[in-house]
Amino acid sequence: MKIFLDSVGCRLNQSEIEIFARQFRAAGHEIVKSPAEADLVVVNTCTVTSSAASDSRQKIRQAARSGADKIVATGCWATLKPGEASNLPSVKSIIANSAKDKLVSDVLGIPPAEFDIEPLARDPLPGIHRRTRAFIKSQDGCDNFCTYCITRLARGNGRSQSIESVLAEVQSAVNGGTREIVLTGVHLGSWGKDFGKGNSLRDLIEAILQD
Repeated sequence: MKIFLDSVGCRLNQSEIEIFARQFRAAGHEIVKSPAEADLVVVNTCTVTSSAASDSRQKIRQAARSGADKIVATGCWATLKPGEASNLPSVKSIIANSAKDKLVSDVLGIPPAEFDIEPLARDPLPGIHRRTRAFIKSQDGCDNFCTYCITRLARGNGRSQSIESVLAEVQSAVNGGTREIVLTGVHLGSWGKDFGKGNSLRDLIEAILQD
């Protein structure tokens, strides 16, 4: 199956679609550079501003106009506005942020463990996404309750990725030729606090540099 991945908004969204790409490839599918070539389109949406929400809707409509008849919408806007997202043309599935880690396994109907059988190097996404910098998802969500911030509602409580999982993503990126690693998260400075062991972002960075 040929798959097109697109993203609106933050570097965390970009990191997530790069993870999706690697998982789809591990399952034997091809990532293509345009929705016109694809059997399946995944759009990782954003809602941090009204402009980002509008761009998210536009991305989905553009994919549908290109001929895509199966679109999966995920990300912050799709999470907060699932009804609106499902009414857009060719949208067959809405996957909320809370279920995003299993998006590829759910779409393909296979166990997530299958992605770990033969880890693949992270390749740059084709087309406009091609770069030698890799965004690595290290943290998600936030425990602050800023009244003006919608991201807290869309992303949920703060959750840190384990050192082991981050190191695996970093190694995959390096194996794919990446020359620069950028750690990403909603509230990256809070990394490790949910582990309850006095961990901090410094511990993660030191582990990466020592690996």
